[in-house]
Amino acid sequence: MISADLSGSRTIVSGGASGLGLATVRKFAEMGSTVGIADLEGDRIHESAAGLVEEGLDVFAAPTDLRDGDLARQTVRDAAERMDGLDYLVNIAGHPVTLTIMPATDLDSQTEEFWAEILSVNLLSAFRTSHAAAPYLKESKGAIVNCVSMSGWRGGGSSSPYCVAKGGLITLTKELARGLAPDVRVNAISPSYVHPDSSNFPLKWDTVFEDTKSLPLGRPGTGEEYAEACLFLSAGASYITGQTIHVDGGWSA
Repeated sequence: MISADLSGSRTIVSGGASGLGLATVRKFAEMGSTVGIADLEGDRIHESAAGLVEEGLDVFAAPTDLRDGDLARQTVRDAAERMDGLDYLVNIAGHPVTLTIMPATDLDSQTEEFWAEILSVNLLSAFRTSHAAAPYLKESKGAIVNCVSMSGWRGGGSSSPYCVAKGGLITLTKELARGLAPDVRVNAISPSYVHPDSSNFPLKWDTVFEDTKSLPLGRPGTGEEYAEACLFLSAGASYITGQTIHVDGGWSA
């Protein structure tokens, strides 16, 4: 288990109301950070924040729509001002948009509108939040962690546009690292399979346990394991930037 003293630090987690995002919110808050959850307005974000507050953690809801550039940027600025600054931005937000796997051969279903939605949710959202957070992170000498996917390396995910968006996020991580250096470190984690207890992925992976038997570690990763990787890249890893760390049970080995 990775731990760090984040007392007095300030964090924003996009997509933090459920799944890997919620696990990350919990991990950072348990380490002492004040955490703002940037996610869609609705019962889920408020229930998640309230549940953690009841546990004594310093967490608050920052409802937003990361597909709206102006709103996403304003949400980050408002959350940072509320916390009197920002030390860590963790971009977990992402969504396949489709509820069924779309084969790469099905070009007709890959409409312009579908491409735009996928890129907005899975790639541009991270740029929007990072753009707004940059002045605060430069002041605090902070860090950004993005969440990509094994689909961004060789395709084969829920759809071709999703794979392209995640591949773009790998490159965006490098570009932000160059653009915000030396004040801000920017890295990413690349998950593989996620344990159903920690996943809000709308595709139903009935075979996740069977599929992961072929991995060197032989199982899906838990939300806490992915959150610990985000914690390491945020609070530690002082000489690492522009990198995407495979947290995948050996999938990439």
